[in-house]
Amino acid sequence: MSKPAILLVPGAWHTPSSFSPLTNYLIQHGYTVEGISLASVGLFPPQPNFDADVQVIASTISKHADQGSDVVILFHSYGSIPGTSACKGFLKSDREAAGKKGGVVHLIFCCAFAVDEGVSLMDGLGGQPLPWFDIASDEKTLTPKTPVETFYNDIDDKKILDELVGSLKPQSYGAFWSKSTYAAWLDVESTYIVCGVDEALPVQVQQGMVTNVRKLIEEKGGKGNMQEVTMKASHSPFVSQPVELGRIVREVVGERV
Repeated sequence: MSKPAILLVPGAWHTPSSFSPLTNYLIQHGYTVEGISLASVGLFPPQPNFDADVQVIASTISKHADQGSDVVILFHSYGSIPGTSACKGFLKSDREAAGKKGGVVHLIFCCAFAVDEGVSLMDGLGGQPLPWFDIASDEKTLTPKTPVETFYNDIDDKKILDELVGSLKPQSYGAFWSKSTYAAWLDVESTYIVCGVDEALPVQVQQGMVTNVRKLIEEKGGKGNMQEVTMKASHSPFVSQPVELGRIVREVVGERV
């Protein structure tokens, strides 16, 4: 089978290095993989919104699509909000209509925010910061108070935990208030990976988003369809269970595993 390019969009605080175990697994199985560094993670001055994140994701999609590649995007957590917004005009169906090859053929939401157009991450949280948000006094950045318990609760290796926590960067808070500009799951196939022991995004919230997406696709006559897969994993299966997550990705793109 012809293999698509796989783009990995991190969540808040994380860099592409956090995907290394999953990246290595997919490369070993013949995939072109690129992790995307978000402007809202670690850059100063802090970003006032998610616009720069959208731009860098769109640019990366464009690069691979212009090479004629089908593109599959895996979003983690916050990354899906700028990520789906960046897909506007880059779906394979969009590009085919313009006489171009390549484009986005599937979206994978890994314990990520699958929200409608006009909804922000903070809207999804009811407009209230979570108890583990450590917001700076100027309210421009935030960090997690309990990263191990919140993100990596199924990892026991202290060395790995120290590396993960040490790689986290301050997150621009303004990006959390930016509202999605495109619900790409309406127009393309998608898969939601529910992480069953996630302490950052409770399983009930994840499942509720899947239900809502399916409802909206039906109500709006969307061309997309969201399937659901469950892992017994924390908020970070790309580190704690990279082989299982990698197998799911391979199956999603049509490979027999």
